[in-house]
Amino acid sequence: MEIIEEAKSKINISLNLTGKKENNFHQLLSFICFSNLSDQLILTKSDIFDYEIQSSFEKIPYKNDLIFKTLEILKKYLKLNDLPPFKLILRKNIPLGSGLGGGSADSAALIRMLNNFLDLKLSKIDMINIGAEIGSDIPACIISKPLIAHGRGEKILELDYNDIYDLLIIYPSINISTKEIFNLINIKDYTDKNLLETRDWIEKKSDINSNDFFKKFSNDLQNIAINKYPIISDILLSLNKKNAIFSSMTGSGSACFGIFHEKDIDFASNYFEKNFPSCFVKKTKLNDF
Repeated sequence: MEIIEEAKSKINISLNLTGKKENNFHQLLSFICFSNLSDQLILTKSDIFDYEIQSSFEKIPYKNDLIFKTLEILKKYLKLNDLPPFKLILRKNIPLGSGLGGGSADSAALIRMLNNFLDLKLSKIDMINIGAEIGSDIPACIISKPLIAHGRGEKILELDYNDIYDLLIIYPSINISTKEIFNLINIKDYTDKNLLETRDWIEKKSDINSNDFFKKFSNDLQNIAINKYPIISDILLSLNKKNAIFSSMTGSGSACFGIFHEKDIDFASNYFEKNFPSCFVKKTKLNDF
């Protein structure tokens, strides 16, 4: 028996800071979609628990791995001393520290996978509540479809939005600490964004072309990250010059993305592979469920 679960990368189309810290967290509102750049979790039956990470990136430490934290929180939620044994392989394709939510996606995929494997009969809300105990991005990754995250990121509003786009992800191999970026936030970085107005804009856009649609969105952390890592600005400018419909940094960085028409993305991808040789460059799809 083998179960495979995809852990899709998170793309923050927007990320706006909406208020002061509450319980040591900033309040935010973020329009999130997911791409086909994915990690894979592979589970097989075993007599003992075994966990292996396979990655083409640098050696990934097991210490503080969200997989272990997820297992502990799940046992606590289910009031179990232990879970039945299994072998788990994590194939890492999403760069660490990139703002693409790889660790959160892996944790969410494990929750979905064990719900199936162990026939836990957890509802979507149950899985979201478990995820919220582990990390702010995990509830969104449980859904892995277009949504608005708000509160500290753990509150979810699912969207009727299924437009598929060609997507180019550029990661400049800079591991940015989310905590570092959030510690640099100033009150001037807060913006006034309304949850329902944002939802309505996304869902009622049938008469709006793509360029005008995306102009509504921004990432309030982007300029903070650029001040410390100017290469992010270079990447975004180059994405725009190569005819991106929309470009932005995702999350707290350092990965950036460009949304393209199909006819333009190969040219852009080739340009980055040639001119940004130290960057991870990935051509993929957005919202291709």
